[in-house]
Amino acid sequence: MKNTHSKVMVIGSGTWGTALSNHLAVNNCAVYLNSIEKDVVNEINQKNSNSKYFPNLKLHKNIKAGTDFESDVDFVFIVVPSNVARTVFEKISTTNFKKTCGFVICSKGFEDKTLSLLSDSFERITKNKNYVVLSGPNFAVEVANQVPSVTTIASKNKKIAQKVIKILNNENFKAIYFNDPRTAEICGIVKNILAIGCGIVDGLELGVNTKSALLVKGISEIQALCKKIKASSDVANPAGFGDIFLTCSSTKSRNNTLGTLIAQGKTPDKNTTYEGANSAKVIVEFAKKYKLKLDLCEALSKIIIEKFSRNEIKSRIIKAILS
Repeated sequence: MKNTHSKVMVIGSGTWGTALSNHLAVNNCAVYLNSIEKDVVNEINQKNSNSKYFPNLKLHKNIKAGTDFESDVDFVFIVVPSNVARTVFEKISTTNFKKTCGFVICSKGFEDKTLSLLSDSFERITKNKNYVVLSGPNFAVEVANQVPSVTTIASKNKKIAQKVIKILNNENFKAIYFNDPRTAEICGIVKNILAIGCGIVDGLELGVNTKSALLVKGISEIQALCKKIKASSDVANPAGFGDIFLTCSSTKSRNNTLGTLIAQGKTPDKNTTYEGANSAKVIVEFAKKYKLKLDLCEALSKIIIEKFSRNEIKSRIIKAILS
């Protein structure tokens, strides 16, 4: 166990928020888990568990939970769905945190209202540059069970990034610095869309060659978009290739599962959040702002939104991959 003694607030008590909280607590941080779910708060405080998201995990004793913000902390991890991130940023902007407090954006997606990347939205709303983006191949259940993992900590503020890396790293977890948060975010957004595409390929039984071709096309669209927004096109890092590989290759991925369901004409679970489906609707409009056409992302967006036959889905996805 590390001897960090940092105070951390994690906003969001879902699967990833709970996993990160436990990981930080194992690293000897005092963790305050902020949640809007009172039943989850009570269970964490009374039983050291969050059975709604982790039925078989005993949470570390260093975790306490509550429904209000705690301002006397060294770090804030933002782990909420992208569609509520703006609300969280606005609340952060009116909370009196320490000037030295570092903020870690773990959410993936766009701020729909302004078609902004979350890091751009955070900086605009809070007027704070002490932030990093955490993005990488991290299935929450594996991080919670201390399976060896890596992640990217991306920021223009290297000093804050190094502090975040220090409280995250241990013998089973390695955070790696990268200097462009916008690249990490683009990868984190598009990889969920590509995972839906890979699930569609599997559902159509098109084979591994087609799936590989889809990923090649998808990575080229990531790089084209990064260049347009004047971000790094380097994807040889955990937030890039690592996260793309994880999400697109595993049936544990919700987005991958969604793609398979779409290809098979089945109805997705209404209670499951599919970030890739939300992002697919926005990514095309985001690219249009920069006069860029993303053939694959656009095709996948239409397939997700509209009700196409199996043959029409097959035709559209092959055409987009080979365009």
